[in-house]
Amino acid sequence: MKIADNHHENVELHQNMSRRTLGGLFMALPLLAAVPALAQTDQAATSILRSLAPHDRRPGARRSAPVPRRVRTRSGGVVQEIEIDLSRRVEVTVFFDNDSAALRPGAQQALLRLSVALRDPILADQTFLIAGHTSQDGDYDYNVELSRDRAASVRSWLTGYGGVDGNRLQAHGFGPDMLRNPRNPYSPVNRRVEVIAITG
Repeated sequence: MKIADNHHENVELHQNMSRRTLGGLFMALPLLAAVPALAQTDQAATSILRSLAPHDRRPGARRSAPVPRRVRTRSGGVVQEIEIDLSRRVEVTVFFDNDSAALRPGAQQALLRLSVALRDPILADQTFLIAGHTSQDGDYDYNVELSRDRAASVRSWLTGYGGVDGNRLQAHGFGPDMLRNPRNPYSPVNRRVEVIAITG
């Protein structure tokens, strides 16, 4: 009888341990699923970091010559001239509602990667222009305003949710003035948001 009781207790113990192990595994599944996403974010953030870092600080990347350009921006009604380095820029893949500056669902992942890169110590003392661009489709003034509003939306997300110091970011709308594909000025590829290093 005692042997049967011991056997029964061993079976119960084994079943309880199996349940705990399985329960622990199910609890860990969301964490395990997040590991590749975290790795992707780190890789993407590193790529952004390489693109935006000063030439003498670029981790694992070849140095390239600066491509300076002076632009006039407007912030809070004040027009100022700044210098940007077009060799230190990255395009942010974010989507907006049609004729709107409202970020569409899914934009957060790209902006999270960007915020991780911008908070890195390599970029901690750097300032950046959040540049909105459009195609030539539509009214020029409207496009400039829309591109500025979209750049401001990205800046707002980075400072509000991404933990980036707002003093390091300036939003500006270029409208159709810096086309990515000048041969096809109406192409959708010209509608984009970039982050560009401010150098002066």
